[in-house]
Formats: sequence, structure tokens, C-alpha cells
Amino acid sequence: MKPPSPPRTANQIGVDTGGTFTDLVWTNGAETHVVKVPSSPHDPGEAIATGVRALGADRAHQARIIHGTTVGLNALLTRNLGRAALVTNAGFRDLIEIGRQARPDIYALHPVQTEPLIPRKLRFEVAQRSWPDPDTGALVEVERPTDADLDALATKLQKARVESVAIALLHSWSDAAAEERIAAVLRAKLPDVA
Repeated sequence: MKPPSPPRTANQIGVDTGGTFTDLVWTNGAETHVVKVPSSPHDPGEAIATGVRALGADRAHQARIIHGTTVGLNALLTRNLGRAALVTNAGFRDLIEIGRQARPDIYALHPVQTEPLIPRKLRFEVAQRSWPDPDTGALVEVERPTDADLDALATKLQKARVESVAIALLHSWSDAAAEERIAAVLRAKLPDVA
């Protein structure tokens, strides 16, 4: 049995922001109009506003807007990304490259491995470990980077001229406090880095 379709509003605009064009489709249930405008990578909202104006004020007035984008996917596929760093636990910086040892062709004599999104020179380690307390099961931080360690990390990131930092520590899904502490220090020392 097919589930019921969600109710349609009488006035909606669908937007797809791509790397080259931004497409808009307006419908009121009876009519449909389509507009294609050049995308504005520096500010995707500009292309959306241009497209909404092209649809006309009578159509855009109180329209429900549904937005999707392929900009992030295109950036990943073309590797046209900002300079990002990864901060993780000591001993684990190569994990994103090693993966789970899954290979698309297990019999290839010369397998080709995709380059990781963050190169090794931009992956940084901190001396941090957490694991469950044997009595309570609560996550306990048993090794913690010092303030001096985090100052040194901030200096390394600054010298590497990174634009953004991803912090991915083991078991942070259970307790994000260690990641949050590192993020707070880096935000204070590197305010222009995302």
C-alpha cells in the first residue's frame, strides 16, 4: 500500500543551486514556471534572489521555498576544496587513509587508492584517550592534552595556513567534551579558521 503524499501548498518554489546554474521551479498546483540563472559561487543567495525576481513578485509572494544544492557534492568530486586540517587522537591520523581495508577489486595486483580529502601533512594528533570506566560504564578521559599541547597545535595549524579544522576524536559520540575543549582553544587562538 502506497503512503499518502504530503499535502501540496498552493504556492511553492523549488530551488537547485548548482556550481554553474541555479534552477527555480514555481508551481501553484495548476501552473508551472521554470527559471534558470547563472549561479553566484561567492554568495549562492544572490542567484536565488535573481531567480525569484525573474519568477515575478505575484508568483513569489508568500511562496514556500524548498532548496537543494549540489555545490558541496561538486566541491568534493572536483576536489576544489578549502585548505582543511584534521585533528585526531595520537596514533590515528592515518585511519582515514587506511580505512577498513576494503578494496573495490580485491584481486588487483596494482590497486589504485583514492587520495584522502585531507593530506597527511594536514592531519594533526593530540594525546587524548577516553574509555569506559569498568565499574560505571561512564566515559572517562584518561589522557588529556595540556594547554601547552593545544597552544603548540594552534601554532602548527596557523603555520599550515589552514582555512578550517575538523576535530574527530575516538568515542566523542558518547562525550563530546574533549572535542569541545580543543575547539574552544582553537577558536580563541585562530578566530578566522572555521
